[in-house]
Amino acid sequence: MTESALTSATPQDAPGSRDQNPRGQLRAIIESLADGIVIVDRAGVIRFANPAAAGLFTRTPEALVGTPLGTPLTAGETTEMEIVRRGGGEVIYAELRVVDTEWEGETVELVSLRDVTDRKYAEERSRQLSHEREARLEAESASRAKSDFLAIMSHELRTPLNAILGYSELIETGISGDVSDKIRDQIGRIRRSARHLLELVNDILDLAKIEAGRLSVASAPAAVYEAIASAITLIQPQAEARNLAVVVVPGADGLPAYLGDDERVRQILVNILSNAVKCTEPGGRITVDGTITTAPDPGARLQPRRAHIRLRVTDTGSGIAPDKLRAIFEPFVQAESGHTRTRDGSGLGLTIGQRLARAMGGDLTVESKLGEGSTFTLWLPADGAGAEDVHADDAAVETAEIEHGTTPTERTRGPRRDLRGLGEVAKGMLSQLSPLIELVVGRIRCDPTMPMAAGLRTSQVTDHLSTLLADIADALLVVEEAAGDPSSQLEDAMEIQRLVAERHGAQRARLGWTEAAMRREFMIIREELERVVRGSVPADGALDAGEAVATVNRFIDQAEYLAVRAFEKARED
Repeated sequence: MTESALTSATPQDAPGSRDQNPRGQLRAIIESLADGIVIVDRAGVIRFANPAAAGLFTRTPEALVGTPLGTPLTAGETTEMEIVRRGGGEVIYAELRVVDTEWEGETVELVSLRDVTDRKYAEERSRQLSHEREARLEAESASRAKSDFLAIMSHELRTPLNAILGYSELIETGISGDVSDKIRDQIGRIRRSARHLLELVNDILDLAKIEAGRLSVASAPAAVYEAIASAITLIQPQAEARNLAVVVVPGADGLPAYLGDDERVRQILVNILSNAVKCTEPGGRITVDGTITTAPDPGARLQPRRAHIRLRVTDTGSGIAPDKLRAIFEPFVQAESGHTRTRDGSGLGLTIGQRLARAMGGDLTVESKLGEGSTFTLWLPADGAGAEDVHADDAAVETAEIEHGTTPTERTRGPRRDLRGLGEVAKGMLSQLSPLIELVVGRIRCDPTMPMAAGLRTSQVTDHLSTLLADIADALLVVEEAAGDPSSQLEDAMEIQRLVAERHGAQRARLGWTEAAMRREFMIIREELERVVRGSVPADGALDAGEAVATVNRFIDQAEYLAVRAFEKARED
């Protein structure tokens, strides 16, 4: 007899006699069990498997018989094993209980297998929540420390520098007595150096505030031409000293207003124009032009389906090497470096400019060719003119505000919006969280642009997604309760989202994902989440479904931005 009596019929197992045969009754019981049962001989080879065990391995009982179980067994002990299912490559966890028994005259192990995948994921989820709670406490402590540091630095550095500037100007005017030309020249150098140092300090503090998520920007209509004119006025003396022509292309005065912070826009333009002056040889030309477009450059990180004001500053300077184009927007990086650097500066202007532009719902991009010059483009959301989706206008600004510590409803200016209904959206998200994540995971596994996801465990594919979405839902509840006012609870929620997104990007880098695959993943999340959000908006409420989707997507946009940034950093490391 080559197979177990449990898998082979005997004369007593003939039809009509099974109910009277204990062996037949035992086989019927084992085959009906929800737990998998296999009988393994001393060589580790499977001699019998019931349907439940075969289902765990996604094979038939006949196919399992004669194959090795593949894990060591010790009678009386309970252990676990990972089972990689055939086909989709899904990994499940099974708990094994082993007992010795007699079978066909030899001692074998009867092994029961129970699917404990859900329990494993629950335990892992509990560990993740514990780590996230610890990370949240650390983040809160770091945030408080950074705020204290900024307050101290603002006083300790700015105050004495302003005193140096003030007293040098007083001395230069002769209020303390006659000043010779030689001393006046030396005082002028002191004043210029102090101003330069104060500018560096201001840049560093601005960057620190942006990184801490505490730099706010206004959101109000402002005239394009006024921003261009005021910026050119400030850099005109530098341009004239280098014999440079600064030309504004006609048409900017007829553009619609942009939506943003006029002071920050002027700051960005002054920085771009100053760089152009420094990088352009005497006798060169700097051109400023503005247009409105609904087809932004693919390289710009902008809200789709809406109008943007495009302000371009083009110079005839030396240009930027291709390998430096992305790096110049990183802190303390300049196109020239080392002892041969001919231009001063901290290397923070473009970093701050790009992040301020994104905080206003726009972006700052660059195109350049060595020896031919550069074009820096400042993108700003148009004030509704030409936009196809009015709700997207507000959403674009809100996206970047979240990135830098401002909530989707916290505006420096503008009318208060009716947020009633966000709580119902949040409840809908939480109630459908599990099926939502299941759909997202299924789409990721089947997406041809993400082949690397097929062999991953479900926990690796989701990677804190449930935490991120649950925290976004909690944030929506806080937003509704606060009615758009600043909230420390919302700041905490956003800090958690920041940590989760950054860890997600680093994890994807470790698993060998591409940036394109990760961006596709976030697109899938948006698509599935939109269905849930639209179905959760109260039918008789003041909240518009499009606005609810845009608000939720702003949190997802923030997560994507932070995840990509962490992904790039992890790849570099």
